[in-house]
Amino acid sequence: MSISLNLVLAGLRLGLKNHQVDKKWVSDDCSYLYKGLIVLPRLYN
Repeated sequence: MSISLNLVLAGLRLGLKNHQVDKKWVSDDCSYLYKGLIVLPRLYN
C-alpha cells in the first residue's frame, strides 16, 4: 500500500511541476492521477 501511495504522491509532484511550466499539462496530469486512483484499488481486491 505504501508503494502505491508513493506513486500517487510522485504523480502529484509531477503535476505541480508541469502546472508551473505550462498550464495545458494540468488536465493531462489530473486524468492520469484519476485513472491511477481507479486502478490501484482493483489491484488490492
